[in-house]
Amino acid sequence: MITLSLPEKMDKSLQAFATQAHLSKNEYALFLLKESLEERETYQRVHAISQRVARGEEKTISYEEALRQYENAHPSH
Repeated sequence: MITLSLPEKMDKSLQAFATQAHLSKNEYALFLLKESLEERETYQRVHAISQRVARGEEKTISYEEALRQYENAHPSH
């Protein structure tokens, strides 16, 4: 459980967006927090991959090669 005290301007913005989304402030705040955490997790995964690529531990392929591999795996497309 967490309780937050928001600055007035932030509280008003939260209320406005929540109203627009037909959600309570609490529901909208949870939505925003979940979205933010998911973005942060994605950033960390991408950053870890880019570090492995930079160290030569993981390889990349071109878009054209990825497309060829996809087309070979899905010949009906």
